[in-house]
Amino acid sequence: MRILIAPNAMKGSMTASDFADAIGEGLLMADPSLELIKSPLADGGDGTAELLLNALGGIFVPVKVHDPLGRVIISRFGWLPEPRWAIIEMAEASGMKLVMSSELNPLVASSRGTGELILEAVNRGAQKIILGIGGSATVDGGIGMLKALGFKLLDINRIEVPEGGKGLIEVDEISAENVKPEVLHCEILIASDVKNPLLGENGAAAIYGPQKGATNQMVNELDLGLAHYCSLLEQSTLKDLRSISGGGAAGGIAVPLIAYFNARIVSGATLIIDLLGVLDDLRNCDLVITGEGCIDLQTCHGKGPAVIANAARAAGIPVIAIGGSMKQEASYLFDGIFSIVNGPSSLEEAMRNGFNLTKQLSMELGKLLKIFSK
Repeated sequence: MRILIAPNAMKGSMTASDFADAIGEGLLMADPSLELIKSPLADGGDGTAELLLNALGGIFVPVKVHDPLGRVIISRFGWLPEPRWAIIEMAEASGMKLVMSSELNPLVASSRGTGELILEAVNRGAQKIILGIGGSATVDGGIGMLKALGFKLLDINRIEVPEGGKGLIEVDEISAENVKPEVLHCEILIASDVKNPLLGENGAAAIYGPQKGATNQMVNELDLGLAHYCSLLEQSTLKDLRSISGGGAAGGIAVPLIAYFNARIVSGATLIIDLLGVLDDLRNCDLVITGEGCIDLQTCHGKGPAVIANAARAAGIPVIAIGGSMKQEASYLFDGIFSIVNGPSSLEEAMRNGFNLTKQLSMELGKLLKIFSK
């Protein structure tokens, strides 16, 4: 039996590669004759650059940038020298992981560091940038990023607006006069599987603001600021930006990218699966095993396990999902969903023991497969 093992990361517990290794070790403990193909996945969030560099061959480039609160840090982006592609994770420069929970405040958190990574990649000669926007700490509509790239964002008194979400409502004029043409013309693929619009009850502020430290009052302030800012962008570019599917991801950073740059939003999971050639491996398999930290309805809406599952179904190949937790609402997409948790335990304990728990579950699955493959 030939099995494709293609999971996302189990966030806080295992990388996608470790997750795939744990599944593989467990299966082989039950049946050493199994032929396994490991193709760990990502969808544009943490780990995307490392995964692509490991698979395609490349290096990390260190860059001095500003974190969401303006502190200088050493960040990095992935570099594929042969096609001259840069792989940037917004979380590496403007992410929640860079600030303590007590410091989260989307009124002041800035996307400047992400702009600094983009600028360094273009200066290095990047022809294409894959920008993963998961895990951001910002709801600033990308104004920090624009400033880092040379844009001028002025208030009614022609003074630079402050960074962070509080600057959105003050923007009166946006100028690209000092922006390098290479920056504007570089192709940018915004890797995201979020479908939320920029504004309103399902928008950037309302849905993602609270997890980034926003109070109810801040959410209202941010949504008003984003609406004002979006109207200004639409007036200056004559583009319909407020209706963009996915415009609410990462605090609205995709909106100015689509407004001014050679940029578009793409499915992060689909992009990475295509780049890694995972579907070619799938067609020659008898079973697919995928998974991520929580298998739920959100999984089904375009994340890596869903893309793999749909491709497997189209090819007539059964697919199993493994998660730290699972919800029956996602059962329609898979031929079986299994949780690695085998008894009462805290979340911290389950995450700490994720590798061994996954290996144990996979061994039991391997026993079943051995019986039914005879």
